[in-house]
Amino acid sequence: TEQITHCKKCILPSNFQYIDFDEQGVCSYCKKHQPVHPKPEAELLKILGKAKKKHKAYDALVPLSGGKDSTYALYLGKRKYDLNVLAFTYDNGFMSDIALKNIENATRQLGVDHVFYRPSWDLLKRLYRQVLLKSGELCTVCGIGINNSILKISEAWDIPLILKGSMFTETNTIYFEQIYDVDRFKHILSEDGLFSESELENYLIYPDLDLYKQKINSLLGKFGKSVNILFYQSVQNENTIAEILQKELLWQDGGKHSDCVAEQFSNYIRENRYGYSRSVAHLSNLVRSNQISRDEALQILIDEAPAKKQEKVEKIVERLGLSPEELNTIININPKKYEEYTFQRNRVFDKIIRTLDNMF
Repeated sequence: TEQITHCKKCILPSNFQYIDFDEQGVCSYCKKHQPVHPKPEAELLKILGKAKKKHKAYDALVPLSGGKDSTYALYLGKRKYDLNVLAFTYDNGFMSDIALKNIENATRQLGVDHVFYRPSWDLLKRLYRQVLLKSGELCTVCGIGINNSILKISEAWDIPLILKGSMFTETNTIYFEQIYDVDRFKHILSEDGLFSESELENYLIYPDLDLYKQKINSLLGKFGKSVNILFYQSVQNENTIAEILQKELLWQDGGKHSDCVAEQFSNYIRENRYGYSRSVAHLSNLVRSNQISRDEALQILIDEAPAKKQEKVEKIVERLGLSPEELNTIININPKKYEEYTFQRNRVFDKIIRTLDNMF
């Protein structure tokens, strides 16, 4: 077994995706890292101004999970930029109590309209089980469901903007598998014939949507223009943002990704399949941005060790009706099992992005 080493500056392991180390033991991600500078707010104001001039029922749609980033995006859209926003929440079947409370408080304090969509648990459970047992990935189901539902709401209500909230510190925290590719998703679900064509089409809403079509439809105005409002903000420190939300919106901090009770289960699966969890990338980004020290990041990893999350893992295993044999099958599925079944244009797009990233 190959000995796993960690970067001397952050905590990324040597088996992390697309990584290499120099002679001093510093990883390529640290060597390429540049201090975060927000985009010019004047650019954002121009985008928001155009949306307001359209005089639609809503200026912007804000996907709201109850977590820190999405709640801050809603706060900025309504409180700082005075937009008429519609908040949208997709219940993936794993929403935490703290997330539901945060959503209730935020929408009430800000006085915004809110749409809540909850697919049937019977369908979601069958989808989760099939995708897990075939690909080993949990987040595919809700990731695609959330994205396509957001687009449908923006189309149905003719909303010109979609304000997303994702911090710079979330960069590189998603894995190299194209887990949100619709074609890949359909192939996984078609293998055992457990889902009818109408079931899949109804769930997907846009069953042939790839990144190119999504971009073109956004440019043509069918879908709202997607803007990450957090990239334009001078405040980038996660603790500062949490303090603002606690004061202004009665927001409660339950920890990173506490809006989903299946996060620990998802990380458990990834730790077994990849050898590391999603949080290792996030913590490394916090170290690079000087929000926490390397020692603090390592301690958090120790506190999140698989043995300490066993109870939460078992709850999700029970909720999904997974047997010990099925769980063992899931954690032993090799990465990239279904990458050849992704949309060709998505593969080209990913290759271009990867090439550009390696150039700088």
